[in-house]
This record gives sequence, structure tokens and C-alpha cells, in this order.
Amino acid sequence: MAMPASLIYTGVIVPVSVLIPIGIAISKRKHTNRPLKIIWYYLLLDCLINVLAVVLANRKINNLPVLHVFTIIEFVLMSFFYLSILKHETVGTIIKYLLVIFPIFCVLNFLFFQSIYQFNTYARPVEALIIMGCSLAYFAQSNDAETSWSLNPVNWINIGILLYFSGALFIFSFSNLTVNKMNEKYYAINILMWNIHATLLLLMYLLIAFGFSKCSKQ
Repeated sequence: MAMPASLIYTGVIVPVSVLIPIGIAISKRKHTNRPLKIIWYYLLLDCLINVLAVVLANRKINNLPVLHVFTIIEFVLMSFFYLSILKHETVGTIIKYLLVIFPIFCVLNFLFFQSIYQFNTYARPVEALIIMGCSLAYFAQSNDAETSWSLNPVNWINIGILLYFSGALFIFSFSNLTVNKMNEKYYAINILMWNIHATLLLLMYLLIAFGFSKCSKQ
């Protein structure tokens, strides 16, 4: 049976596209600083999770526990990324507290509220809101006036992160509703939502790749 075009897009094309920023990051590795190295680790984690999720799905094994673990590790990496680029001490202190609080919240969520085999519609939106806040805090601070805005790799990467998490917030919040309502109407909405999610993810990968391409021009 031929794979539906939507499934090819969300399950193959977009996950494989993470190799684009990974490849560019490798080619620019001599010019990367600490924040960019953290993003590179994030991309590698994303790639590994994509492969693991596909393998489990092909074996008819529920791969949502992987998402619960990924949410925690993703948040930790993003937090360290923003700690390395944000200058405001108060914001940094808040992020450090959240580095402890959010993982505990995630664990409590899958132990007592949402099964580890269910999409974590509590943790993912909270994570998205925090990362959006960090992204906006970065844009609010004054950047290096000696460097052109467009030549700063972090600016492009931050745009990609903000675009993805702000766009995906609604999807994270309501995904269980559309999955559980399995009539034709909600099935179509669910497919549309995850196509949009995949597109947002692809745009983030491409913006991160573009950011890494600017490394030699810092």
C-alpha cells in the first residue's frame, strides 16, 4: 500500500530535513561558540529522537514515552542555550529555577495526570510558553552594535525557535482532543494540525541552518 503524501511529508521529509542544519553546523564547526554548540547538540538529539520514534512506530510500539523524555531534555538544552545568550541576571535566575521545576513537573505529569503513553498536552504547552518568553527576552535585550543584525547566527536561530514554539503552542494544547475524536471531521483537523506542525518544524530547521551558515562572518 502506498504511503499517503501527508505521512511522507510529516514522517519522512521533515524529520530527514534536520540533517540540513546538522550538516551546515559540521561544516562551520571551527566558527561555533558555546550557544551554537548547544543548538548543535539539540539538533543531534532531535535527529536521534526522530529515528527512534520511526523505529518504534514501524514495530507497532507506542512511541509517546519517547516524547515525554524528549520534552525534558529539549527544555534543558534550550534553557542552557538561553542562559548563554541572555544578559539580564534576573531572567537567568528564573531560568535556573525552571531548570529544576519544569522536569519535576513533567515527571509528576506522566506519573499522576497524563499517561506516558498519551500526548503530554500539559507539559508541551508550558514548555512552549517558557521558551517563547526566553526568545522574546533575547530580542528585547540590546545586541552587539558592532555586528550587523543579519550576520549574527543567534538572531536567525532565535527567530526559528520563536516561530516554531509560538506556532506549535495551539497544536500542543489541543492535540489530544482531535486524536480522541476519531470521526471524519476531527481526523481531517488532526491531519491538518500536524501538517502545520511539520511545516513549522521545517522552517525552524531551515532558519537554524541559515544561522549556522553565517558563522564564518561573525
